[in-house]
Amino acid sequence: MSRLGTLFFRYVFEKGDEKRLRKMGQDLSDIDIRSDIPYMQDGEQGHLLDIYSPLNTDKGLPVMINIHGGGLFASYKEVNANFNYEWARLKYNTVSISYRRIPDVTLKEQIRDVMSAIRYLYKNAGELGLDMDRAYLTGDSAGALLAYYVLSINGSSKLQEAFQEEGLGFRFKAAGFVSICLDTQRKDLMKCISNMVLSKEEYGNAYARYILDPVIMLDEAEYPPVYLVTSDQDLIQKDTFKLVEGFKKHGVGYRLSNFPKGKERKLDHVFAVKFPKWPESREVFNGMVDYFMEVKDNG
Repeated sequence: MSRLGTLFFRYVFEKGDEKRLRKMGQDLSDIDIRSDIPYMQDGEQGHLLDIYSPLNTDKGLPVMINIHGGGLFASYKEVNANFNYEWARLKYNTVSISYRRIPDVTLKEQIRDVMSAIRYLYKNAGELGLDMDRAYLTGDSAGALLAYYVLSINGSSKLQEAFQEEGLGFRFKAAGFVSICLDTQRKDLMKCISNMVLSKEEYGNAYARYILDPVIMLDEAEYPPVYLVTSDQDLIQKDTFKLVEGFKKHGVGYRLSNFPKGKERKLDHVFAVKFPKWPESREVFNGMVDYFMEVKDNG
């Protein structure tokens, strides 16, 4: 698809999200919000992050880092605000990361953005009041794909060399992927990204094979435990199932939460992120927190 076509899809996606978010206003008097912190000093909107913290709590809370979705080509961190408010209310210092979008950059550059943001958090943890020794990572859809790249590269010296990225300096305790968009060479509605995740000049680089087929990174890396969420009404449910099979093959610790067809509401793609107050969404939060506590205690 052309650049113009991708920008049109961006417009459609973002207008839909704006309409949904306008209807979801809420009282935020219980949350401290630090907005638009630059993790690179270049004035780029995609190089900002927010930190949401619960008010009137002791210091030393765990950290939840969230990477938003949007097909790799749409939205910034604000699209996941309601999801992240709930993590703050669950007593996590919650960080929401923006990154630049396709077609302005390729997937390799997006990976560099999110890893740079996380390195910034680690380097400035004291000033920001973040306990990075108790850090967790979440992402939804394309954000979950970026989170998967972060975990893969951080868990493999071979992948660090291929992507020309340094490790983060720490390991995440666990991660949560909501409706991961695993395949980058798509044949569905998201096929607009397939010829834009790599530029023509990048095909000869060592990392190109991992961009075209992300699942093969499982052969190279060590991973923390991962909580996976999908549903029978998720249009890309098969991507989560594909990652589950890879986790089984490679002995990665995981738990899958697959929701059946909703009786009272449609549990579609990333429903827990879009509508975090739904009862089923609360099950996602509770299940993820319980799993994180379980693997922490067992670790």
